[in-house]
Amino acid sequence: MLTNAATRRFITEHQEEDVRRVALRGCPDPEVDFHWALQQIEGRQKAREKLPDFYANEEIAYPPAVSLEQCSSNATAAYKATLWQGDTLADLTGGFGVDTFAFAAKFKEIDWVEPQESLAAIVRHNADTLGINNIRFHTETMETMLSHLSIHDCLYLDPSRRDTHGQRVVALADCQPNILQWKSKLLDHARHSIMVKLSPMIDIRQVLRQLPETESVHVVAVKGECKEVLIMLSHTRTPNPTIHAMDLLPAGPRCFRFSLDEEAQTVITPIENIGTYLFEPNAAVLKAGAFKSIAQHYSIGKLHPHSHLYTGEEMVDDFPGKIFKILKTVPFHKKEIRQQLSSITQANIAVRNFPLSSEELRKKLNIKDGGNIFLFGTTLWDGGKWVIVGEAVNN
Repeated sequence: MLTNAATRRFITEHQEEDVRRVALRGCPDPEVDFHWALQQIEGRQKAREKLPDFYANEEIAYPPAVSLEQCSSNATAAYKATLWQGDTLADLTGGFGVDTFAFAAKFKEIDWVEPQESLAAIVRHNADTLGINNIRFHTETMETMLSHLSIHDCLYLDPSRRDTHGQRVVALADCQPNILQWKSKLLDHARHSIMVKLSPMIDIRQVLRQLPETESVHVVAVKGECKEVLIMLSHTRTPNPTIHAMDLLPAGPRCFRFSLDEEAQTVITPIENIGTYLFEPNAAVLKAGAFKSIAQHYSIGKLHPHSHLYTGEEMVDDFPGKIFKILKTVPFHKKEIRQQLSSITQANIAVRNFPLSSEELRKKLNIKDGGNIFLFGTTLWDGGKWVIVGEAVNN
């Protein structure tokens, strides 16, 4: 138990309120640990969407906001747990433990390493609350732990993506711990493989150049929003690792797999006509860089080498992204745009390889946001600028 009854009551009574207003009002009850209460109210509110499994359990305790920001969601943690199983795993970067708890169902024993005693106390409490009893907790740094860590089947790391000034960083060399400096030592302690969670902003090609030990890459999106990039390192070098572009959807995961060699060798020919359907790949596919591979795999045409929109005559039910039935295509000429789009007063607007931003195009067309119609400003193979009007036919 991390707090007293008065504080727990205060949290329950105010958990749906704006935490800033609660902070301004204060609390006259001296028995209430006010700072802890505010931390828990904010944590529960952040967990509602990101950590629904935790949110459903009122006994779960939450750390300061910065730890919640970097931690995995329940959805991405569950996905990571599908990639691994074994006897022993060491999570060398601790944190809030969301991934560790997911791994606990797949490994017999887990060593969890976190130097902050206050955070370790929270994670221990949550493990007890959830009935997870196969985790050994170590309050020390990764560097110290490695001096006496035995060889484990797998190692997991989620390096901190903030510098000493609290600013966000992305590059491998700027994260702590620096995987580039520690990879040899880490591989010495891993019997099979190492998983490293990286920022969704990371340059995947640069990572593969820096870490030739990478055997696979997983770009993970949740409901169309890219959340993280996972790299799997092994002792055997893989010259052309598979990249998994995974979108975790309510109806089930959707994955597209390819390699950078495959992407480089794929030749895309110009399309002659815009077809019946428009295809927009999901964020995981776009982040992974499967711009040509996806067109070849699904036998669809690419509007332009740099537009990343696709077209075809046939519906593709398993396409990893959104599909639109094309209603009309309009050349981006002042007179024709006004004539042919005059009946549209509300639409969702996006641009791909287009001279205007989506907001600039919206203002130019004087169209409100929302509705069931979608407008795409884009460029075709001949360099012509067009606006494609469509309606969604999948979610």
